[in-house]
Amino acid sequence: MRRHPPLQALLAFEASARLGSFTRAAQELALTQSAISHQILQLEQWTGQPLFRRIGRGVALTAAGTLYLQTVSAALTLLADGRDRIEPYSKPDSVIVFCAARFASGWLLPRMRELEQRFADVDLWLVTVDKSLEIDQIDVDLIISDSPIRNPEIESTPLMADEAIAICGPQTAARLAHVPFPEVMSMAPLLYHEARPEWAPWLPELRRAGLAIKRRMTIDDPHWLVAAAREEAGIAMVSRWYAEAALARGEIATLPQIPGFTLGQLWLMRSVQPARSPVVAAVYDWLLQNAAGEICLKPGS
Repeated sequence: MRRHPPLQALLAFEASARLGSFTRAAQELALTQSAISHQILQLEQWTGQPLFRRIGRGVALTAAGTLYLQTVSAALTLLADGRDRIEPYSKPDSVIVFCAARFASGWLLPRMRELEQRFADVDLWLVTVDKSLEIDQIDVDLIISDSPIRNPEIESTPLMADEAIAICGPQTAARLAHVPFPEVMSMAPLLYHEARPEWAPWLPELRRAGLAIKRRMTIDDPHWLVAAAREEAGIAMVSRWYAEAALARGEIATLPQIPGFTLGQLWLMRSVQPARSPVVAAVYDWLLQNAAGEICLKPGS
């Protein structure tokens, strides 16, 4: 059976190494110097080698101590990070949401002011994911994902569907406003999203039919794709949510003659068990109410 290190001694070791003194470590940890010395001795017995050497009134790490400090510091940091991760569970007004990145960035964040006005004390914890996760495995409050979780313990409700739209800079839009589809596709270079190498589902067929297009650049972040379109670099096909804010400011424009396409249904999920707090149920209802006017695919479509 593997023996664990004396855990209290790890704190004494880290403080002594950081401060270079058993005395200062004792003061920081509210212990006596002899207690610190005893804990360091315990740890050295556990490791089987000296971790410190005395220098005047202070101490310095041995080579083994220096190496071991890296492990101890990383472990203590991990424990502290773990506490930060579970902090929201102690707050009655916290809501932990796992959701698709494009939903968080393009739809939810622009509506945060409205959410805050509705729930003044809400503490929203957002984690962006690209696939469904079991609520009982990760202990979150709400999940918004591209596919429902097939589990009798989880309630899955269609929320909304995003759509891809063709965008470009205002100057490019003015120049191409009256160019019909598909000829418009050959009148400006295309900006590709790395996750969608075909640009649009119908484009490969048009290319096979002889449509000439020019590929300008491929970008892995849709936000930069919108920025490139804003700088008149070409035509991009992006999520409406990512483009919404720039469209509202007039920084980009759509090319309505280029057909868009749906990006799939998003589902809102929660446990069938009672919500952890009233604010979780309230935010769930708020999401459904505010998504009511959005595109929503019929089940099975």
